[in-house]
Amino acid sequence: MICPKRTTELLEQFLEPFKDKDPAWEIGVSKIAGRGVFTTRNIKRGEVIFRDMPLLIGPAARKEDTLNSCSVCFKLLPDTKFMCRQGCGLPICNLCQKKKQHKADCALFKSWEPCEPEVANSLIIRLLCPARAINCTKEQRDLMYCLQATLDNNHRTEVRNAAKCFRKFPTDKKLIDIMNRAVAVLRTNGFDETSDRTNDNQEFFYRALFPLFALVNHDCVPNSYYTFEEKTNNMIVRASVDIPSGTEITTTYTKLFTGNIARHLFLKMKKTFTCKCQRCSDPTEKGAFISAVYCRDTNCPGLAVPEVTGMPQPNWNCLECKQKSPHAPMSKAQDLAVGAINAKTNSNSLKTLIQYIKEKSSSFIPESNYCIIDAKLQVISRLSKSLEDCGEESAGTKAQFCQDILDIMDKLGLGDCVMRTYLETEKAK
Repeated sequence: MICPKRTTELLEQFLEPFKDKDPAWEIGVSKIAGRGVFTTRNIKRGEVIFRDMPLLIGPAARKEDTLNSCSVCFKLLPDTKFMCRQGCGLPICNLCQKKKQHKADCALFKSWEPCEPEVANSLIIRLLCPARAINCTKEQRDLMYCLQATLDNNHRTEVRNAAKCFRKFPTDKKLIDIMNRAVAVLRTNGFDETSDRTNDNQEFFYRALFPLFALVNHDCVPNSYYTFEEKTNNMIVRASVDIPSGTEITTTYTKLFTGNIARHLFLKMKKTFTCKCQRCSDPTEKGAFISAVYCRDTNCPGLAVPEVTGMPQPNWNCLECKQKSPHAPMSKAQDLAVGAINAKTNSNSLKTLIQYIKEKSSSFIPESNYCIIDAKLQVISRLSKSLEDCGEESAGTKAQFCQDILDIMDKLGLGDCVMRTYLETEKAK
């Protein structure tokens, strides 16, 4: 593990524009994993803990309809004639073409000679973010190398595949290592086009590495949340709840309303660790019962929850009659509910989906189950975007669904976050 003191020195140098006479954070040894970020004083709910800015940033280029995003300002450009005329293979707007950032990007990629510079290639555009590490200062690269990186058999694939799109891709081992390391760090703790409203944080449409935030560890009930400044892409991290001095600051790597089993699988497969937070250690998830289904015994009104084992297919225990059941039949109820919800969603009839949630879904799974929460979020989103014909009760339905989810958030112990603001706003409309 890199010394927390050295990490702090590099971070303070990088974040000089945000220098605070009384910083609210410090780097220390974490009980969760390796290093962590800790509060240096009491932090009030909603208070800014720290600001961060991207060490690396670039287009995500994951979808064909986003390849015409300017590689500097990220604004969407007209469908044609958006590629750089200098032959670097990058999309660029007229305003950014003369900027220092693009001149450096253009010179680098142009020297590698893209095979088809006039055609938008996702491999080339996506490579820009890790390739920018080549032009970083020594201190900035040292900071990048301080951050955790998952060095497995796949972290070299991105650079290797992009290399085929250039005629003179560099063979210098040092340059290749820099890009591979950047990819590994980005995969471990970077942002990559997150736009899922079921998470508790703000949408992010690019690919970026925020070095201080990269040191913030995970908790399924985080005590902080982040937003972004639109003009600068800088990050603002705020306290979700009151945080005492000396407490580790946490975020969530998963969706808020995902059940225990799915969260464990995601964290194990994607982040290579097993979460042991209070929520994961409690089969009832703090009494929110997000993972619960009905007991198999039709004469028992109790709820069954999965055992906390970290296994992909655990047994389930009824909290009322104590009956133990295997995984397959218990998960079948959720599968039936999800299938029915998807059928109603695909029918394009919002009224039908609302009716199913209100009248039929509870015969399969309890209202607290994450499948029902996801369905209610779909309804809220659709009602907020349009005036679909759902009858006179649509406004009341949206408000009730918002309150239902807010109640579950309170049971989980979730404080302020983007999701809470979203639900409270939609409820009030």
